[in-house]
Amino acid sequence: MGVTETTAVALAQVSNLVQTFLIQNSVMLPTVTNYSSLAVPGAKSIALPRSGGFTVGSKSENTAVESQIITFAADTLNLTDHRVIQFLIEDIAEKQAVPAIVQDAIMKASKALALDADNKVIAQLELASSSDPDHQIVFIDTSGDVVAKGDVLNARKLLIDQNINPRECYLAVGSEKEKELLALADFIQAERYGSSTPIQLGEIGMIYGMKVIVHTSITDYMLAWHPSAVGFAFQQGVRFQSEKNLAHLGTRYSLDYLAGFKVLDSGKRCVKVDSTN
Repeated sequence: MGVTETTAVALAQVSNLVQTFLIQNSVMLPTVTNYSSLAVPGAKSIALPRSGGFTVGSKSENTAVESQIITFAADTLNLTDHRVIQFLIEDIAEKQAVPAIVQDAIMKASKALALDADNKVIAQLELASSSDPDHQIVFIDTSGDVVAKGDVLNARKLLIDQNINPRECYLAVGSEKEKELLALADFIQAERYGSSTPIQLGEIGMIYGMKVIVHTSITDYMLAWHPSAVGFAFQQGVRFQSEKNLAHLGTRYSLDYLAGFKVLDSGKRCVKVDSTN
């Protein structure tokens, strides 16, 4: 079945709106690093180089300074996550429904895709390094696993030891641990920031300089990370397509994206705190 130029433009506009809606409704994507500009057509993966640091030396008179050798490694971000939602709406339902059911279904699908992308990021953050120093640690309260300020400070220390500024970091919990965090005296609720400080989606406050967010996909554990801990890239943003389905006298709708998600720097830029490590 042919697609007119007008139809193609309309589909493209809906695709752009859905992609924007996905980004706006994602809690996790704004907290990590976006490499979508590198996901060019034809690429199956992105190699993200990383290197060690430098040692500062002294210059003595009449003595040459030795140059330092930079050793590079690469994290490979594979563009293999092709995710899709499809649904069928029969003509009679669309004609007789009072609300605009197609628009409602598209928005619900967009929210589901946003949650799916969030879950991809969370899965990568959970791959925090288990090598020395171990970035997968247990709660101080081993009997009840109640969050204590020492748990936050332990995660914070591990990030600081990687030369990471904790004020650039995030800490995420689920609803169970949110209640425990709110009970800590050093927790600052987002409502007390002041009008000049922007508040991100899902953000509830701050503790020891780290922004705290709540996510429904996180259960009884806690995550802490720097934005450079995980990289993601959309090679194809959300694409909206539709076609008539004569067998059901309706229309089949499809929303899909092609992306990749990768924990970086061997998981040394994130920390997982739970009761099972």
